[in-house]
Amino acid sequence: MRARRRRRKKRNIGIIEVMCIIAALLVVLLLIAYAVFSHLDQKKAQVSGNIVDRQEQTVDRTQYVDELLKDFHVGKTDYLVTDKKFALSGRWYQTIIDGTACYNTVTQGAMVYFQIRGTNGFDIQFIDRTTLETPYFAYIIDDGEPVRQTVSENHVALPDADEHNVTLVMDGMNEREDKWQGEIGFAFSDIDCGQGEMNGFIPKQKRVLFIGDSITEGCMTLGDEAVSAYNSATHSVSWYTAEALHAEPYFLGYGGSGIGESGSFNTTAGALDYLSANRRVSAEDYPGCDLIILNVGTNDYNTDNRNFLRGYESVLDKLHEHYPNVSIVCVIPYNQTHAKQIREIVSGHKWAYLMETEGITFDSNDGIHPNDSGARKIAGLMVDFISENGIF
Repeated sequence: MRARRRRRKKRNIGIIEVMCIIAALLVVLLLIAYAVFSHLDQKKAQVSGNIVDRQEQTVDRTQYVDELLKDFHVGKTDYLVTDKKFALSGRWYQTIIDGTACYNTVTQGAMVYFQIRGTNGFDIQFIDRTTLETPYFAYIIDDGEPVRQTVSENHVALPDADEHNVTLVMDGMNEREDKWQGEIGFAFSDIDCGQGEMNGFIPKQKRVLFIGDSITEGCMTLGDEAVSAYNSATHSVSWYTAEALHAEPYFLGYGGSGIGESGSFNTTAGALDYLSANRRVSAEDYPGCDLIILNVGTNDYNTDNRNFLRGYESVLDKLHEHYPNVSIVCVIPYNQTHAKQIREIVSGHKWAYLMETEGITFDSNDGIHPNDSGARKIAGLMVDFISENGIF
């Protein structure tokens, strides 16, 4: 009997040992998995020391507002300074390109803001993936005029090592780049100021959301082709209108697009809901704004009246749902495409204002798109319309 009890006791000890080994292996596997996923999360979230909280979503100025350092005033605009290295405005999102975490946008007019001191210049670490032409960006120092140069010329010289406010604008790219599927546009990983110091800032201005097509984004304002050198957000109707209103422009325009036309990106409704083919914009990530200017329809000459009516109405309803207290200026296309349908739709909404454009002439390099002087003229008419109607 004693022998049997001893053998049984030995079997119990063996089972306990096996269970301990299995438990230990599970703990090791869990620790390895935790380390791997933590590393991946850090790689995705970290962008050269400047972390944005919501990976794969739009990066907007609102996420910096809770981390203000001070107010300051330069020229006509007040600013809020943040403790981030720079602040972003526009349709930006984080991604990884060739193993490098970076900010990316496929939309002309997206901007970067920062205050800089203690250096005579800085370098923007652009990552150029364009396949057709090198894009152009523009920089504005203090209250100066925009200066354009290609992203391959990534160094910007400052007047001196004193404190300056810098705005970078993603200004012009070839309209035919693969923005929708390929996410080809403007990308940068960091801004190097050497031994200097930087802080992002946010303009304390009202914001105007410009929704439209190539005219909205500034195509062919500087020439007769939709190429990088001739497309310019800082020479567009949108830019000059916002400037006259002392407001910040927020661009959402893509060449060739419309209510029923995808053009270089997607339809107007699709552009509202997506940053690219695989990046949907959530409801909370719609940009804040104080006025909307909708100028679509120019490219919808192949969209029948019924589908245009339904699509335009849907876009208006979507905008009003997201911005119930914001007025919407609906601009008749300058070529008068679907003018009758737009008048019919707008007349049924008290929060929408119809801007007639029949008979308006403007300078153009191709007969369709306003050039720089044409954009200035239309912007003046738009500002007059907004003022006369007490909208803004």
